[in-house]
Amino acid sequence: MLFENIRTDINENAKWSTSPTFKGKIMLLLDAGFHAVLTYRFGCFAHNLKIPVVRQLLLLVHTLMHFFVHMTSGIDIAKEAKIGKGLVIHSFSSVLISNVEMGEYCVISPNVYLAGRKDGVPKVGDHVFFGLGSRVLGNVTIGDYAIIGAAALVIKNVPADHTALGVDNLRIFPNRIPRGDRFRVV
Repeated sequence: MLFENIRTDINENAKWSTSPTFKGKIMLLLDAGFHAVLTYRFGCFAHNLKIPVVRQLLLLVHTLMHFFVHMTSGIDIAKEAKIGKGLVIHSFSSVLISNVEMGEYCVISPNVYLAGRKDGVPKVGDHVFFGLGSRVLGNVTIGDYAIIGAAALVIKNVPADHTALGVDNLRIFPNRIPRGDRFRVV
């Protein structure tokens, strides 16, 4: 499962890079967002390992990796988060993903915060795009193929195939671009 998720993460990140070739996949080694995703995947693997001494050593290694990634890139992905395969983090500027249930093939822009509150955690569907500076807080559900616009503050549910825009007065519109690779069309 770990290697399947990592393989999918590599392929998705390569699609979003400037060169989705073998060279583009090698260039992912320099991408801080990809480092954060790998660190998260490694932490989940170490946390679920059943061999006691090896588990403790790997958790120590994960803690050091997590600290290094957080200090160098500003990306913090909690190990309690449940994230599907194919996660893409575009930049390394202040991304926080705490307790969240996230589907597959999501794309996160810089300065995005996904955090739970006392009332619950966000539940994010598959193929969701988070725009620059967007915030998702509390017990909300975001449907599949939704787009969260730049600087949007999402504190209520967003249905599938809809776009959420705004801070004070969150407006939700149906998407007009058909499903598929809609991020390439925009």
